[in-house]
Amino acid sequence: MESPGPLREVRSWEEVVPDRGSDADVLEAMLLTAGELGYAKATVREVTSRARITEDRFHRHFGGKEACFARAYGDAAARLERELLDTCAMAPDWKAGFEAALAELLRYVAEQPLLARALLIEVKSARGEAWAKHQEVVERLTAAIDSARQQPGARPNSSPMTAGFVVGAIEESLCIEIATGRATDVERLLEDLTRLAFLQLFGG
Repeated sequence: MESPGPLREVRSWEEVVPDRGSDADVLEAMLLTAGELGYAKATVREVTSRARITEDRFHRHFGGKEACFARAYGDAAARLERELLDTCAMAPDWKAGFEAALAELLRYVAEQPLLARALLIEVKSARGEAWAKHQEVVERLTAAIDSARQQPGARPNSSPMTAGFVVGAIEESLCIEIATGRATDVERLLEDLTRLAFLQLFGG
């Protein structure tokens, strides 16, 4: 009787971990890993381990790290943008809508600090398609805020650059809070950021 051969050597992680994660799991893992470790240190192996899929499947479905992050960013940013604009639209007037949407944004950062870091800070390291998508989101939100110039009480002869200043100030404030570990307390900025925006757009 022929003796059994040696046990087959396990050569890779992919051979022993069940491929049970969904594409949504991968996209979330990509953002959370980038938010925790930084985009540069967010390896495909780390993402696939967290998402419970094989690296082979990752490359077949997402192409590579840059493409995966861009898709993950695009999906998450689109959901957040839609929530902010919907919140604003449901308010009785522009000022109430702006404050409600800003409160929603601050709440998101406080409750999801790793995702917020990925969307606001690590996207700058990713560059490429993800950065282009980020710029598009900023432009749409800027346009929404610029509509304040058509509202009653708007500053006369206000510049279209004002909305860009407001968006930039909010983004920079959030990036500082996240980078310095104060993301979970970011909702305290609501009053100050609202006052800044209204001062620029309405003169008070």
